[in-house]
Amino acid sequence: MKLFDIKGEEVVLNVQVLGIPPFKELYERDKSKGKKKAHKEISYITFLCDNTVDNHYRGYSEIDRERILKRDFIGNENWEPDELILKAINKFRSLQKTPTSRLYEAALDGANKLAGYFTNIDFNTLDEDGKPIHSAKELAQNLSAVGNIVRSLKQLEAVVRQEQQDASTARGGNIINEFETSDQAWK
Repeated sequence: MKLFDIKGEEVVLNVQVLGIPPFKELYERDKSKGKKKAHKEISYITFLCDNTVDNHYRGYSEIDRERILKRDFIGNENWEPDELILKAINKFRSLQKTPTSRLYEAALDGANKLAGYFTNIDFNTLDEDGKPIHSAKELAQNLSAVGNIVRSLKQLEAVVRQEQQDASTARGGNIINEFETSDQAWK
């Protein structure tokens, strides 16, 4: 979901966002000239939640990303989002989800658990009869499957990225030009 576009040095709000309740409330509660506070808060939410390739902050871990975005957009690393911003974050995340992206997240979660398994395997752990619970042969068999898992994850990630790109492209594959967005949204 694209909340805004950047034209030159100006950020222009996607007017469709104002149809989504928490974002409309954020926009309307800002009484400052030019809606600068709403701009900062929506930018924070966007770059925190958006995992598309357009997000330059997506390479950071969630914790680092949150800290950096607080500094870059809010101007205070100790700032805490209020209830409305948390509501908008949850809404943004839920609107981004597709069956494919949920499957990808579940697959990543499984891969992380598998990595934990490999990290925590202990060949010295014995069962009740004094026999090793894990064997080197078992580990080698499991490791041989890891390449297929990685390839499958990359393929699934590519499908999710294509889905995200398709969702942000104008109908008919056209590029959105400057006359098709609202220049008045932040004014």
